Amino acid sequence: MSVFRMSMSAGLVAALIGGSLMATAPAAEAHDRFWGGVAAGAVGGIVGSAIVNGMDGGPRYYRSYGPPPPPPPVYYRTYYRPVYVSPCHFERRYDEWGNSYRVQVCPR
Repeated sequence: MSVFRMSMSAGLVAALIGGSLMATAPAAEAHDRFWGGVAAGAVGGIVGSAIVNGMDGGPRYYRSYGPPPPPPPVYYRTYYRPVYVSPCHFERRYDEWGNSYRVQVCPR
């Protein structure tokens, strides 16, 4: 039930209770008309509950959906590393003045 319907139902119930209390308050002082107040309260309760229960709108039918589709495949980035790895590598060498340079060194 939505918040709007619940608040409307609560307001309607409060109005019915308040109205029935105001309608039967003068009758409470009358000694011979007790059953008239009881009857008014019973009728008010029946009518009020019929109004509140009628706000539901009858049965609700929900559409059933099938199962969700499977998630899309995730492709991870793979890096190809060749089986044969060259034994050569680069080293940093220095000349007689202190300047650095790179040299490829391959063991024999």
